[in-house]
Amino acid sequence: MLFIELFASIKVKYENNLAPEIIKTIKIGNIDYFNVYELNKSFLSKISDDIIDQRLKIFMYNDELIFLLESSYLNFHSKLYNFNYPIISQDGKYYLPVYFLKKILPKLYPQKIKFNGNDIIAKTPVNNSIHTIVIDPGHGGKDPGAISYSKNNFEKTIALEIAKKLKKKLLNNLDVKIILTRDKDEFVSLQQRTQLANRENANLFISIHCNAHRKKIVNGIEVFYLSTAKTSEARAVESLENSVVYNFEGGQEAVKKYDDLAFILADMAQNEHLEESYQLALNLQSNLVNTLKCYNRGVKQANFYVLRGAFMPAVLIEIGFLSNKEEEKKLINAKYQDKIAEAIFESIKHFKYKYDQM
Repeated sequence: MLFIELFASIKVKYENNLAPEIIKTIKIGNIDYFNVYELNKSFLSKISDDIIDQRLKIFMYNDELIFLLESSYLNFHSKLYNFNYPIISQDGKYYLPVYFLKKILPKLYPQKIKFNGNDIIAKTPVNNSIHTIVIDPGHGGKDPGAISYSKNNFEKTIALEIAKKLKKKLLNNLDVKIILTRDKDEFVSLQQRTQLANRENANLFISIHCNAHRKKIVNGIEVFYLSTAKTSEARAVESLENSVVYNFEGGQEAVKKYDDLAFILADMAQNEHLEESYQLALNLQSNLVNTLKCYNRGVKQANFYVLRGAFMPAVLIEIGFLSNKEEEKKLINAKYQDKIAEAIFESIKHFKYKYDQM
């Protein structure tokens, strides 16, 4: 395929006071094309490809455009559109014909995009980047969570300390808003935690916990994302974390309230964000194990109440076993807590950079 040097450019002007953006174009076989990632810059779009299904997906203005690779067709709201010239893939980059910008985009978004001369006149793009993160320190107040081997330390205290350290790192290094579900030793119901995340339109939900086991020798780190528990060990952790509802939120009636919602909420969360939660969980598990040099218990699925209503990528991290004598000593150590916060921070940073460029 013959590529010719930069040929021209298209200016994107916005209806408010945003500075205009430039979409660079290039000649390919005498046809004007542009790099699809120019849409990320100009319209804050998210772009991803699926090589197996031969699909290219662009998410902009809260809508998804699905392109068939190596073709000139896209699907939008279950309707096919032909942009005349095929998508071209070269060196890991995708190129769309300028015809798509001039003729197709105004049809897809008649209230948001107009083409005038060599300029695009557009409504303000919707910011789909990760800009609000909720950190959820497990338990609190009347609910101590796991009690340590020595009986002197509580999950609620350690989770809050690490959450505060993580918040500081995120604010100092990323352009994000950070919300803690609690910033002191107080009881917050599981439902209130995810309601807060949804109310704030959070893009990420990170729940921090310490583990416990009747066998004091059990140790290690594991990260969970929402789904039906697959193993007996995962079901045991699920039962432990969900017991707060029965013990502190009103017994069996409170449990029934959560379970009545479970089918709807869990299904929504899984369908929308399961893959993203899984990828985040994988990265967290790897970073935590490599940083802390601890036993790798793996990434697992479980049906945690606190993750059910979070309509965003969401994970629950079990940072170690307070019931283990050696891990208790580590978990109450400030420097070890700093390492945990740093490992979680690095995973969030990696996820954000990748997510924002999709």
